[in-house]
Amino acid sequence: MMKKHILTLIAIVGLGVTTFAQNQIANLEGINYQAVAIDDQAHEIVGNDVVGKPLFEKEIGVRFSITDGPSGAVTYYSDEHVTTTDRYGMFSVTIGLGTFVTGDYTALLDIPWINGDQWLMVEISTNNDGNYNEVSYEKFMAVPFAFYTDDIADNSITTWKIVDETIQAIDIDTSAVETSEILDETILAEDIATGAVETSEILDETILAEDIATGAVTTDEILDETILAEDIATGAVTTDEILDETILAEDIATGAVTTDEILDGTILNEDIANGTIDLTTKVTGILPVENGGTGLDGSVAENGMLLIGNGTGFSLDSLTAGTGIAILNTPGGIEISTTITGGVNSNVAGNVNPNNIANGQTWISPAIPLTGVDFGNIVVGSINTDLQGCQMTCFVANTNVIKVAIFNGTGGNVNLGNGLELRVLVVQ
Repeated sequence: MMKKHILTLIAIVGLGVTTFAQNQIANLEGINYQAVAIDDQAHEIVGNDVVGKPLFEKEIGVRFSITDGPSGAVTYYSDEHVTTTDRYGMFSVTIGLGTFVTGDYTALLDIPWINGDQWLMVEISTNNDGNYNEVSYEKFMAVPFAFYTDDIADNSITTWKIVDETIQAIDIDTSAVETSEILDETILAEDIATGAVETSEILDETILAEDIATGAVTTDEILDETILAEDIATGAVTTDEILDETILAEDIATGAVTTDEILDGTILNEDIANGTIDLTTKVTGILPVENGGTGLDGSVAENGMLLIGNGTGFSLDSLTAGTGIAILNTPGGIEISTTITGGVNSNVAGNVNPNNIANGQTWISPAIPLTGVDFGNIVVGSINTDLQGCQMTCFVANTNVIKVAIFNGTGGNVNLGNGLELRVLVVQ
């Protein structure tokens, strides 16, 4: 009897680097990876079990994960590839050009290769069904670090090799480095001698090189009122050069500028602070409707009068009552009510008792006293139960008396029960 052995998939791995010219590290595309996929599941032939047959001409999934150390606690980068082996089981892919899966970095160039402790985990899904098995987990050696070492000359000086105070003023040629050539945040606070002026204390554009001469006058030496109007040449400073909020109210002498000297249209709405203009004292006459007013001449409204549009403006008018509607005008209010009256009443027991009603029969209640009803009134009633398809009407049987009629046309007997509360609305 021949045995079948199920073993893990073995891959023969070879690493390579995509060729790049020096000083073109930004063009890095990935790391070449070539391997042979071996199918270690035994295959029976007459008299033998064949093990180690290449997994030829088959679509497989390959996943690469670059981790910080062999534990895999931090994943720098991980991508997945779908490829097909050749007739010898060999396949070739490029790490970095697959489908990104996860990781702290989305590009190989961003990985801190200089740390020197990157490991490569290789996993293969033999059926390309998302189920991966680890086939190797090896440490990167010298090849990936060539991305950096090829671009750095031997024995070059890096900033971390420069000892504090190594470079002195006498070592710098005149005009060797201008401030415009220093990148933002290149000079840090810890690089400046104690007591020196830090860049964070200097406002943007406050001190320019051409403005400072030996023994020049600084702004803190200029006394108030030192510069007078007659000291400024004609056209030296125009109003359009004065920044918003530069001139404050306390800076304007009494009577310096009066409102009658301001030309029409000089002050715009956006120049007026909220609450500056009091309309109760500034607006006179009639404010037209198109300007947000009523267009009225100040007429006093009587009780219950409203502003009602009349096609061209507004007028003061009162509401008019219609049929069945009553209007009561009071100081500061209008009360609108209906003249329709209604009430709730029942027989002496307070209920109606239709009980069982046979099909095609009509049950009529005893007389129900209801003060205020008379012939010609409309009486609408309801009971607190489901009529089950029956038809119910209320009618005036006599002055101050109503009755309830319930007709059963459902095709079967209906039992509505006893002690049902009757409610009625009367329209006179």
